[in-house]
Amino acid sequence: MTIDGSKPIHMGKVRNVYDAGDGKLILESSDRISAFDIVLADTIPYKGQVLNDVSAHHLQLVNRGGVPNHYVTKADDRSMLVYGLAMIPVEVIIRGYLYGSAWDRYKKGGFALPHGTEQRKGAKFPRAVVEFTTKLEASDRPVDINEILRNEWMTADEIDYVINASLRVHKIVEENAAKGGILLADQKLEFGRNINLANVPILGDEVGTPDSSRFWDASLYAENYAVGGDQPSFDKQYVRDYLLHERGWDKQRPKAGTHLTEPLLTPEVVARTTEKYLEAQRRIIAAA
Repeated sequence: MTIDGSKPIHMGKVRNVYDAGDGKLILESSDRISAFDIVLADTIPYKGQVLNDVSAHHLQLVNRGGVPNHYVTKADDRSMLVYGLAMIPVEVIIRGYLYGSAWDRYKKGGFALPHGTEQRKGAKFPRAVVEFTTKLEASDRPVDINEILRNEWMTADEIDYVINASLRVHKIVEENAAKGGILLADQKLEFGRNINLANVPILGDEVGTPDSSRFWDASLYAENYAVGGDQPSFDKQYVRDYLLHERGWDKQRPKAGTHLTEPLLTPEVVARTTEKYLEAQRRIIAAA
């Protein structure tokens, strides 16, 4: 199965979706990159291949681990054949460490630490924390279980299933990454429905990629944690940091949902981002 002749359905921030017939879709991963819900004009060479390869790898591991998902097979180096899902308009965030937006919210009193967590940036949680955010709004925001139930996005039983399935997925990705010297700090997951496959929400979209996860170098974690510093990563946090600290996005951030038309990244930042994505791919695939 290839994209040739398939009907285009949707062009997302990073992925293009095509109708493959018989209830299946082709997901094509592009070299586009987004940050803070904004699609940059810049592209990252080899990024599409990395996303496709790493996600396919994890989806197969997760399937063997007992969590049903939409993966069928690879279509080519940038694309995979999947079962079509009616996506639930909620994203699941699984956090293993106090970092990123969780750290920012904690400093403002908006994030409760699990008992036993050190009150320091980069602290490891005694157990992974599951949160929900919106998916279809211009800018993602945290939502609680009551809002999910009130909007009928999921039933109480579905929420319980998604939480347990997400924790299982996180453990599988975490254990595989550890073999390659990578710490999985957090990741985003999405679920959908297809009653022909199962009567429970089905894992969809991408899993364990440098776009949807925060990957740290395990060998550098303790040193940086000791001084409260940032953790070097193999993911797009490098691009976010460049935009915030070098381009002043904390003061001049474009509106969420914007597609920029002028490049913002320097050739050096683009090249370094490619290196990070390829290193994540090498470590993760070799670890299996």
